[in-house]
Formats: sequence, structure tokens, C-alpha cells
Amino acid sequence: MKITITLLLVFTNLLSAQIKGVVKDSITGKPIPYANIWVENENIGTTCESNGEFEIKVTKDKKLIVSSIGYNSRKCLLNSNNEILLKQKLIELEKVTVFNYKNLETLKVGNSEFKRTTYLQGKYPQVLAKKFDYDSIYKRTPYIKEIEVFTQSEVKNATIKLRILLYDKITDLPIIDLVDEDIIVTVKKGRNKTIINVSKYKIKFPEAGIVIGLESMIIDTNKYNYSYKYNGIENVSIVYAPAIICNHVDLENSFISFNSNWFKNKPEYNLWEKKYVVVEPAINMTLTN
Repeated sequence: MKITITLLLVFTNLLSAQIKGVVKDSITGKPIPYANIWVENENIGTTCESNGEFEIKVTKDKKLIVSSIGYNSRKCLLNSNNEILLKQKLIELEKVTVFNYKNLETLKVGNSEFKRTTYLQGKYPQVLAKKFDYDSIYKRTPYIKEIEVFTQSEVKNATIKLRILLYDKITDLPIIDLVDEDIIVTVKKGRNKTIINVSKYKIKFPEAGIVIGLESMIIDTNKYNYSYKYNGIENVSIVYAPAIICNHVDLENSFISFNSNWFKNKPEYNLWEKKYVVVEPAINMTLTN
């Protein structure tokens, strides 16, 4: 029996290996930083480093799903050079509107605040997001100036991606990114509120609604060991900073995404509050004219 188990473990390890690769632009050949890599049909994923390189443990017959903002997603195997090439998205602009900010008036939207609840980032990329509904009073201040996020980090200068997406009323989910590039945000160590100025993107609050998300980055500079006790036994897990501060709310107004799929956060029973609550990432925004 012991011999059989040993042979099985050796065979499994031969099939599954730590694969190294790099994601590049198909035209320029330049590395694409911080692309997301997923193993098809499995909850195994990672994030490319700033030089486009990645490592992932996967069996050789499994395909990888690769995505990056501004590029078409691709499902493939590594080529002979251990490269994955992505094509840039072709975006047709039907109409170009030129406008100038007055910046004479601002309006804060959202009532998120520091709470005890935090959401630790696991070993694969995921997005925590919050929906903001359109209101007619936003006509006076229709452009998004700043986004405010709340985090707790055990790592100095941890990084995270900010996602700004259009909400789709038919599917009741986010559908497309409104900014065609990665917005990388650096947060300080400890418990902090970070304000990101996004006015350069000239985003007008869509009447369908908007979704603001925070996407974890599974990179070495964010990695740390998290110690915790379970059933009196000390355990250590590898997690990635920063943790997202979350609020408990009644409305089902937030989402989570992993493996490029979006899901709506549903109420869960909270023993401390003795009621069903929805876990919502603490995010606010400021509008301007």
C-alpha cells in the first residue's frame, strides 16, 4: 500500500509542475505587466509580475486563460518559447466629445467607512466591487473626480488594481471596463484610506450605473505569511496584501469576480450582528462638474 501511494504521488508530481512563462503584446513583443492567468476549469490563478513573467502550477494538458485590460482575452497553451501573445483590443469611437472641467462644484457619493471587517486576498486574482446607481442630482456634477478606498495592509507599499466598469441592468452584473488601461494603486502599510484621482480619464457617470472594483495582484511584493489559530492549532497561510475593508449592509449592491466570472454578493448570516448582511467593499467616490 505504501509503495502504491508513493508511486501515485510521484506520478502526480510529474504531471503537475511549476510552469514559467511570459505574456507579451503580439505586435510590439513587449511584456504585458500584471496580466491575470487562470487554469481553465480550475480555481488556480496568478498575476504576471511587472516584467510580464509568471509562474503557475498546472498539468501540461491544461489550457491557460489570460486577460489584461486593453487586450483580447485568450485561452491557450504556452508556445515553444514559453510565451503567450495577446492582441490589443480594437475600439471604435463613434463620437468624440471634448469638454473642460469647471471643477467649481463637487459631490461625495457613498457612505462607506472604516469597519472591523476585512477581506483577505487568497492565492488567486479576484475583484471585490461595489455598484453606484445613477441619480438625477448628478447632472450638476456628472464627472468622476476621485475614488476613495479603504484597506488594511501588512506589507509596505502594497499594490492593487482599480477597476471602473459599466453596470448592465439586463444581466445585473458589470460588463465592460470604462478605462482601457490598468490603474495600479499603491497603499500604505496599516489601516488606511487612499484617494485616487481619476479625473484624467474624463468618465461621465453612466445612467445605467457604474461599478468600482478592487482587484488583487498575486505578485511577490504583495506576498506575506498570515498566522491564525483553528481548533487551537496554529496555522500559517500565504496571502496577498492589501486586505479590503468591508462594510455590512442590507442591499445586494456588490459583486465578486474570479476566473473572469462575475457573481453578485448574497446575504450571509452574521453571528455577531445576529442578522443577514451583505459584505460590501468600502468604496466612495467624488463627482465634479
